[in-house]
Parts: sequence; structure tokens; C-alpha cells
Amino acid sequence: MRTATRWQRTSAALISALALAAATLAATGSAASASPVRPAAPAASIGTTAPVTNDAWVAGRRAYGTKATAADAVRAYWTPERMRSATPIEDSPQYLAALRKLQQDGPPASTPDTSAGRQAFNPATGQIKAPPSGFGTQAHNPNYPVGHPTARTSGKVFFSQGGGNFVCSATVINSEGQDTVWSAGHCIHSGRGGVWSSNWQFVPNYDDDLANPRPYGTWVASNLWTRTAWVNNSDFSQDFGVAIMNTLNGNHIVSYLGGQGLIVNAGTNVWINAFGYPAEAPFDGGNLWQCWGGSSVFSGQTIKIPCNMTRGSSGGGWFYNWDGNWGWLNGVNSRIDRIVNPTIMISPYFDNDALDLYNATRHL
Repeated sequence: MRTATRWQRTSAALISALALAAATLAATGSAASASPVRPAAPAASIGTTAPVTNDAWVAGRRAYGTKATAADAVRAYWTPERMRSATPIEDSPQYLAALRKLQQDGPPASTPDTSAGRQAFNPATGQIKAPPSGFGTQAHNPNYPVGHPTARTSGKVFFSQGGGNFVCSATVINSEGQDTVWSAGHCIHSGRGGVWSSNWQFVPNYDDDLANPRPYGTWVASNLWTRTAWVNNSDFSQDFGVAIMNTLNGNHIVSYLGGQGLIVNAGTNVWINAFGYPAEAPFDGGNLWQCWGGSSVFSGQTIKIPCNMTRGSSGGGWFYNWDGNWGWLNGVNSRIDRIVNPTIMISPYFDNDALDLYNATRHL
């Protein structure tokens, strides 16, 4: 924690400079662009105040009295027992209905924009880390110590949706507001005809092998955002979302832990390091796992990498130019090719649609 705080203090000027450069680059493009960037559709991102259920309010007032805040209520709701019994969101009826719709409709007939990358904030420095040996589908447990930059900016999400309690994965992303966490859209909203997730909390550096599996505390969302195409149509090419976190003990999550960067239009054939908390055999949801490999087009505006992470890893970050600590978010775990023995992980391709969501939430 001290390292993260010290880094933020000494890099404040650099962050401001990066913010200005990122805003200019996103607006004007790059001289190296091979093709123009298609504009994002207006009002294509949508948000709401993070819902809190009646059960959570009852728990909060029981624990904190009549002056309990929404964040108090969510923390009180998520007892250790509820956290242990929460299941992967990919098991939910809403998610399974979205998959059936995808199978019926087929992928949208669109082509990813592969023009030169547009970058938003990134604190990463140094050289790109060489990928681990043993290229293939098998996930790797990096066993990071508490406080490792990738570990503390990755975490496990607990939330309610449609009457059930579920888990996902997520990543802290740098922004001017310093409260931004990115995950899959289906961890934010259940999709067409559905509801916003409620009781949304994020546990950075979650590790159930520790005496305290929450070494950096529990952070509660104040607002939730995703794409209108996900909310209205369960469009998996738009299956990404943002949670804006409340402060914790007066701290903003980015200023406390640091944040990964974000890049869009980086191309469909790039090296990816992906992270998440898979929760089905042979995994148990208690630790951060990693996959790596070259990305390629799966269908429509989605890309894939070799990976056998199972359900529960939804929302985990895909990093481009990851140097072993910091990198650029370039996708999120959205779905796998099959439930038993998966071989690939699929993400929406991060183009100007992802940039539109970033710009809609970066100052919150």
C-alpha cells in the first residue's frame, strides 16, 4: 500500500500530462493511423446509481443503525457466508438466456477497426515482459505476493442479480475521477429485458489463502455503467462495463492502489495477458489466475485467446503490452467456448465503443 500511495504522489504531474495527451490523441487520432476511426454512436453508454436491495438495507441498519449509508448496507449484506456461497454469474438464468439469443441470432456482421491504437491513461513504464514459456491453453497461477501491482489492481466482484448472488472479476483502471473499475457488461447488467446488478462490491487482491482474504478492504460501487447495446440486446460485442467506486476511508481506489491503462483499436492480432478468478473445477475462485497468447478474430467484433479459465473469470482484464506489473486494458473475459474443458476465452474487441464508455465515466 505504501508503494502505491508513494507512486501516486510522485507521479501526479505525469498523470496530468498523460490525461491531456490521452484526450488529444483520442480526439484527433494518430499520424500513424492506417484508416480513419469510426465515430461512436451518440448516447451509446448508459449508467445508473448502483442499486441496493432491501435485504442489504436491513443488514446495514442492523449493523450500523439508522444512519447506515448505501455502502454500509452492501458491506453488511456480504457476510463471509454469502461470499462463499455466491456462484459464477455465467450460471445465472439471465446469462444463459443471453447465450441462447446469441446462438439464435448469430454474431453481428461487423468488422473490428484495426487502425492504430488510441491510448488513455497508463502508469506503466519499462520494457514489455516476455511471455511465460509453455504457450497453450493452460492457465497459470502467478502466486503474486500481496501488493503486487497486477494483483492489487485485479480483484473479485460480489453482487446480486435477479434474486441470486454471484461473482465476477474486475480491474482498476486509471482515470481522472480515480474511482473506475472495469468488468464484463453482464456483471453490471443482466442484458435484454433484465435488471441492473445490485449490492455491487469489489475486493482487490482477493486471496482466500490469506488469513484476511481482503487485504485492501471492500470497495462498494456508487454507479454502474455499460453499453446500451448490451442492456437492450445482450450484444456480446458490447459486453463490457464500468463500476464507479465509493471512496474507502477517504481514499479513491486509483490513488490508493494505482490503476492499469486502457487502449482501444490496438489490432486483433496482438499478445494478451489475461487475468481472472475462475471458480469452477479445476479452479476454486479463491485466487487470481493468468492466461496468455496471441489474439485473433473469433466472430463479428469479438476476439479470442487460448485459455482454459472457467466460469467466475468473467470481467477479468486482458492486458496489452503488460510489463509484468502494469499494462493497457484491451479486453475483458466475456465468454468461453464450452463449459467443460474450455479451450478459448472470448472478449469484445476494444474499439471506439470502449473509448466511448471510458469517456463517459472517466471524470466520475
